[in-house]
Amino acid sequence: MKKKIQIVLSDEAWTALENLTKEANDGFLNGTINYSDVANELISTGKIDIRGLQAKHTNIRKSLRLMASQKEIDIESAIKALMDLKSKGVKKTSRSQMQLENME
Repeated sequence: MKKKIQIVLSDEAWTALENLTKEANDGFLNGTINYSDVANELISTGKIDIRGLQAKHTNIRKSLRLMASQKEIDIESAIKALMDLKSKGVKKTSRSQMQLENME
């Protein structure tokens, strides 16, 4: 059964999807590959870095509130761990943007 959803793509994701679709159709005379075909293939066969995704979308304030509600916690090490986690998410984003620029 096919299901339809509407998603919002970032500019980087849209550019990557366009490039992949164009590449898939380049020289392919036996049919046509559309955006949905490429997105389905990526989702069904791709691996996702769950930790990286979580790091990218970590809300520091929410995390600090959650930690503050715990009885025994070393606040300094918790803040350091959160900042490290947040910086890893930023570094991965920068690296992905550079890879996309190199594709063009």
